[in-house]
Amino acid sequence: MVSMTAGHAVADALAKLGVRHVIGMAGSCMIEILDGMYGREDISFLTVRHEQSAALMADAYARLTGEVGVCMATNGPGATNLVTGVAHSMMAQSPVLVITGAPMMKDTFRESTQELDQIAMFAPMVKWSVQVRKPERAFDVINEACHVATSGVPGPVHVDLPRDVLNETAEYPEGNGAAPMSRARLAPDPDAVARAAALLGSAARPLLIGGGGVLWDEASGDLTALAEALDAPIMTSTGRDDVVPNGHPLFLGSIGRGTLPEARALFETADVVFAVGTRLAHSTTFLRPDFFGGAKLIHAAVDPHNIGRNFATEVGMNAEAGLALRAVLDALGEKTARPAWRAEAAAVRDAQEKHRERALEYGGKPIDPRRAQMALARVLPENTIITNDAGSAAGYIYEYQRFDKARNFVAPQDLAAIGIGYPLGLGAKLARPHQKVVTISGDGAFLCNGAELETAMRENLPTVCVILNNFNLGSERAYQKHFYDGRYIADAIGNPRFDEYARVFGAAGYRVEDPEDLEDVYAQALKEEGPAVVDVIIDQDVFPEPRRKDAVKK
Repeated sequence: MVSMTAGHAVADALAKLGVRHVIGMAGSCMIEILDGMYGREDISFLTVRHEQSAALMADAYARLTGEVGVCMATNGPGATNLVTGVAHSMMAQSPVLVITGAPMMKDTFRESTQELDQIAMFAPMVKWSVQVRKPERAFDVINEACHVATSGVPGPVHVDLPRDVLNETAEYPEGNGAAPMSRARLAPDPDAVARAAALLGSAARPLLIGGGGVLWDEASGDLTALAEALDAPIMTSTGRDDVVPNGHPLFLGSIGRGTLPEARALFETADVVFAVGTRLAHSTTFLRPDFFGGAKLIHAAVDPHNIGRNFATEVGMNAEAGLALRAVLDALGEKTARPAWRAEAAAVRDAQEKHRERALEYGGKPIDPRRAQMALARVLPENTIITNDAGSAAGYIYEYQRFDKARNFVAPQDLAAIGIGYPLGLGAKLARPHQKVVTISGDGAFLCNGAELETAMRENLPTVCVILNNFNLGSERAYQKHFYDGRYIADAIGNPRFDEYARVFGAAGYRVEDPEDLEDVYAQALKEEGPAVVDVIIDQDVFPEPRRKDAVKK
């Protein structure tokens, strides 16, 4: 047996689980955990300027590596600052371990300083919220929490650690190792596979929808293989535009945000739709009863609660995405050619490319955000990771950016929070230090977490942040324009010059006001060895049409 404090045991458990980075802000209640990391080369602590950013960086790290991302904060305000990032991770289905300190056990339930019921606070937004009350349980609970985060549908877990428990010494088995992080695989029912294969095989116009489950299961190749066997177009759920390489001739973009009319029209003529690894939730379908028209739906998902929940399902498969796709492909047998259907998909792709190219004709000042997006798309190196904020300024990303590999896009997902794009970019760079990372933010969003430029400089996380700057909260302005006769209120904001703001931190700063300069400036920013910010002055009255039209008084 080996004797150590529970705080040191937490650090040791994380290291043995393969965690290399714990992200957060130091607090007195967690000093014993930090001390357990002191002098170690296998695990380190990365300090951010706000705890929300810690959770968001951990989220992006988890999404791109498939491993658990870890964030940590002190009790009270540190824990409350984590909330938005943790809620984002839950709605993005990202395996994040959230560690919070807590008051001493002897002071609990006595309104001690910074005392909150953190177990109850995090419970609605995590898979498991637990407090360690005995020091000898610290190692095992951390191990179990990481397994819960990655099992089934991935998601965040929360471990609360009272400071007196962390400081207590306990005996642990010498050489105590963490259990291997292997996931149980959920295979589809053979009868469901047979019925799905029969439906798809006899369909005249089959179509596939891939969601985040395809990415988590690393099943992009399986999705494209089934599409090719069926000559079936591939679309994705909102924010999962990187499910398959976008250059594939059957890929038609997302069916949620950014869907062009030609792609929507083709989708509405499908007779069988196979949705894999997606909840078919609000951000993709807006829960419209007629979303699938007359098409028969086959739905494969890990969480059985989602199958048939929002839409009538012809065949439901409670299964991992990869196992479901491979099983159906095997059951199909030989390829069934559908040349006319494939030709329609090719025509939609042609229309999409013409739509994108037209953006280069928008030459006015302030710059049209569509021109700003397409100019960026033209200069991005292959295999660039893109992160973005919610809101209208970044909204055109779904129409104009393309992803050549899976797990190259980290989007806001269902929480749709502004301010998250830049920390997500830093987490992406931490996960994939040898890839280019570009964040696309609006001006309102960027300043929510703009102080993380200091983190980027200190930790050598050289991302490029493109700020589409219209001195406005554009999403709200869009609703007021379309539904309130232009009665604008609470939309205008003031900004510093973001190029100068970047240089104050020691980063490279650029400003673009002429559309003809966009590509050259982007290219220069991408060559920078350190963090860079590009301030693009855009037209405040050009934005995507509001998506939630059904929720606005007409």
